[in-house]
Amino acid sequence: MTTFHSLTVAKVEPETRDAVTITFAVPQALQEAYRFRPGQHLTLKARLAGEELRRCYSICRSVQPGEISVAVKAIDGGRFSRYARDEIKQGMALEVMVPQGHFGYQPQAEREGCYLAIAAGSGITPMLAIISSTLKTEANSHFTLIYGNRSSQSMMFRGALADLKDHYPTRLQVIHIFSQETLDSELLHGRIDGEKLQALARQLVDFSQFDEAFICGPAAMMDDAELTLKALGMPEKSLHLERFNTPGTTVKRAHTVQADGQKVTVRQDGRDREITLTADDESILDAALRQGADLPYACKGGVCATCKCKVLRGKVEMVTNYSLEPDEVAAGYVLSCQSLPLTADVVVDFDAKGMA
Repeated sequence: MTTFHSLTVAKVEPETRDAVTITFAVPQALQEAYRFRPGQHLTLKARLAGEELRRCYSICRSVQPGEISVAVKAIDGGRFSRYARDEIKQGMALEVMVPQGHFGYQPQAEREGCYLAIAAGSGITPMLAIISSTLKTEANSHFTLIYGNRSSQSMMFRGALADLKDHYPTRLQVIHIFSQETLDSELLHGRIDGEKLQALARQLVDFSQFDEAFICGPAAMMDDAELTLKALGMPEKSLHLERFNTPGTTVKRAHTVQADGQKVTVRQDGRDREITLTADDESILDAALRQGADLPYACKGGVCATCKCKVLRGKVEMVTNYSLEPDEVAAGYVLSCQSLPLTADVVVDFDAKGMA
């Protein structure tokens, strides 16, 4: 279900020269709808120069039930991110989708765990919510954060992380890695990659102690971290990755099927609608949007899972998947932005969200 609400911007706070935190006021009637699991994201919608743009940004904190915050870092070529940094002001109203996404962790008061977060740059955004909520809820749990940046000046949430460290001095360990700042220790200089993590394992961090690991940042860093943590003995089921795509890095969809003329039945809000694909449609989602369907989507890159649906009948080809878990795929879930029909009897259901 595509659920956007108009939320008022309560405040905009600068984090660095290129990044801001945007806090929305959530009315009492909508607070249950915007309840989130730490690690999830919000999709913001705006019309710029006559074109509707949607972008998803990780929820970084929820100060109180009546507020919800996201962090946005302006990037080269990022029309929406630059608009967010420069134009969004307190008092404005934006269309905001209810929280989405599979990444993250729901803290449990009775649990005592040891957790790892690896982040680079703006990848810290979902980690801040995960770390703060876990330490607050699980009184006996510990968290280690390995955080990479160019320099201390370019680091997002520097004050918030310092406050967390002061509040949980024995339960939070923060290891900063800087690539463009001179440090006394060579171990803490450079980029987070497989070699750096191996060095940390030899000298500073016992990776075998962690029950869960959360990873977010540039694709190469995430790939290296995933492979290295597996090599260091962490089971795959304990590794949780949050990928994001930006303009210029959108996944190229190279379907091996030709779906021109194929019909697909799309079920949404309990109603069925038949759509017809053309040779120009790159996915079921593209075809449905072209024919007026109001389906949920954000990144169109196989990353955010906002366009997730379930195949009820027929077969489809899904080219790219960075967000669905293996058990979800086995149960018939696909990303509609990355899927085309393989058979003539395909029925997909956007109401089937049971495994989210």
